[in-house]
Amino acid sequence: MKHDAVVNHSLIVRAFSTCTGFLRAYWLPLLVGFIVLIGHASYQFNQLQRGAVGQYSGYARVIEDPMRRFSGVQVVLELDGKRYLALAHSVAGRRIAQAEAGNMLFVSGQRSRVPQASVMRYAPRHIVGMFSVSEVREQIFAASPLARSANRLRSTMRRAADVMPLDESALFMGLVIGDDRGQSRTMINAFRGAGLSHLTAVSGQNVAFVLSIFGVYLRRARTWWRFGLSLALIGWFVVLTRAEPSVLRAATMASFGAFAFAKGRDLSGATALAYSVIALLLIDPMLVVAVGFWMSSLATLGLVFVTPIIIRTVRGPQWVVHPLATTLGAQAGVVPITLLVFGTAPAISVLANVLAVPVAGFVMLVGMPTALLCGLALNMFGPVVMPLCELAILPVLMATRWVWWVAVVGDHFSPVGMANVVSWLVIGVFLAALHRSVRLTT
Repeated sequence: MKHDAVVNHSLIVRAFSTCTGFLRAYWLPLLVGFIVLIGHASYQFNQLQRGAVGQYSGYARVIEDPMRRFSGVQVVLELDGKRYLALAHSVAGRRIAQAEAGNMLFVSGQRSRVPQASVMRYAPRHIVGMFSVSEVREQIFAASPLARSANRLRSTMRRAADVMPLDESALFMGLVIGDDRGQSRTMINAFRGAGLSHLTAVSGQNVAFVLSIFGVYLRRARTWWRFGLSLALIGWFVVLTRAEPSVLRAATMASFGAFAFAKGRDLSGATALAYSVIALLLIDPMLVVAVGFWMSSLATLGLVFVTPIIIRTVRGPQWVVHPLATTLGAQAGVVPITLLVFGTAPAISVLANVLAVPVAGFVMLVGMPTALLCGLALNMFGPVVMPLCELAILPVLMATRWVWWVAVVGDHFSPVGMANVVSWLVIGVFLAALHRSVRLTT
């Protein structure tokens, strides 16, 4: 008992000393960075108020993939270097729906300011105004080679995903590359109610799996070549997943880790997270109001500090303790922001994550190469290979369906109000009782 208490106390002291040591060692750069951040944030926010209004006719770059909203097609367009949230209907909507991120279009329409109540909501996406599209010419101009390669890969995976039923196909694309455009409102609400919405936001797990898939080739390269190839792979994956805030955080952490490895140094998760958050906020201060960025960062913070304490505290079979500790650590990190933004932190998420996260990991690790191979085969040989693709993708389909079922059942049985509070207390009492019973037996 004394040994366990000493170990747990040492973990807490180590976490606290890591934070204080980081502050003591880098207080001056942090102070300078904070001043730069405030100045940069003020400039960026001021730019959000300077969107042009009135008629526009000219070329526009597609920034985000089009999606169907409000009986039309919604897309973010860059007009004269500024981003506008555009909405198109009828013929213009059908034409703009055929475009992908990076494409150029010739559009006409009316620009207006962002409603004051929505300025902060759109700030992380640097949207300065609204654009009502009246006309879109038929011709779609190609994107850059990097964007074209990402778009081609996404369409290849989409063709393989279309082998699955509609719901499973939409969820698969969300799990693998964060493309949740095809998900129904029912699915979104179910994942949110079960505390599983993070699975469709690309994060560190996706980046780790991509590096694992290509790791066999990266390990053959020399140290600095490996570092360069790792950065190229990470950057390409960011483009593939449309540079969502959560993937930016994960990619930056992975880049710092790759650099430390190339230098032959150890870089703790806490230090890598601190470097990543500071660097990203200095580059783009508008991330400070991005919910996805903070959920991803706080979940990682919980994994770094809380999960090891739970693993040391709760004894039992590793196949139970480790998933439970990982889930609780991540949930402990995101509870403040889920309570602030969504007004709840579902206790059912503990069980739902234990049941869904390992299977979702299988979908990410196996699903991407399987979908790529099937998509390439379908592109090359056509429907003749469809039976083989259906057979190859069957395990991924069943795993995706399992994650979907867990979300539906979890949302159905998720307690609300005081029942949710009591459920969290029961979880805490259960962990304390489990720890005490193990300590008594040992």
